[in-house]
Amino acid sequence: MRRSRKAKSGTFGTVGVTLCAAALCAAGLTGAAVAGDDNGIADKSPQEIGAAAREALLGVTSLHVEAEIDGMAEPAPASFELSYDTKDNCTGTVDDQNNKGSMEVIRIGDRVWIKPDAKWLSAQAPQLGGDAAAQLLKGKYLETSVRDADGAKIAQLCDLNSFKQQITEQSGKSQGATVEKGGRTEVDGRPAITLNVTNDQQRGRMYVSTEGEPYPLKVEADDPAKGVEIDMTFSEFDRPVTVKAPPADQTVNIG
Repeated sequence: MRRSRKAKSGTFGTVGVTLCAAALCAAGLTGAAVAGDDNGIADKSPQEIGAAAREALLGVTSLHVEAEIDGMAEPAPASFELSYDTKDNCTGTVDDQNNKGSMEVIRIGDRVWIKPDAKWLSAQAPQLGGDAAAQLLKGKYLETSVRDADGAKIAQLCDLNSFKQQITEQSGKSQGATVEKGGRTEVDGRPAITLNVTNDQQRGRMYVSTEGEPYPLKVEADDPAKGVEIDMTFSEFDRPVTVKAPPADQTVNIG
């Protein structure tokens, strides 16, 4: 598995399924962690560790996610980096597959802004006029809303509640997975315990924090038969997400 890099695009629906297969949905909600510098989670069974990590993730009010996704068909992401909360605030970056450009993403409630680069405009928005429009709109934020079809797709990507719902809906669908406890390690300087997961052709690893809440710090999953590989890193749990609407003179409403 490679270490996750800065982001590329898509929807959390596909990501959530693979994430669950990697361990979060491989166990029922049992077991509890002990507070403190060493939360005691490493002494639990593999199933209890996976369940506690899922429960901890479902309980967060905000989150920062970095993901890299290879081998999925469009519109699945290539990668992304997002900070978002359960109040529909979101900010981050998205890069599309096949070198089709990237964009900055902002969401505040029902309002959505994207700031695409020229390559993204030319490849993904021919209805805006191709290269000429790309030059005209360079550096501008395109404003839309969740009531617009394109805006709704972006909003789903930027929706922590939807992401958590995907985890819940997929629970139980990976009950046949084999979960084994690995060794202790670190993820970005935070101590963690490793879970190794096998489910048919899918393989995965999840790294669960052994201090404080038993958050999943990183998930790696791959399906060699399908050529799919996903790395996701989680951080900034429950940290407030501050988002500001772009200035009006830098905004073009396309909704």
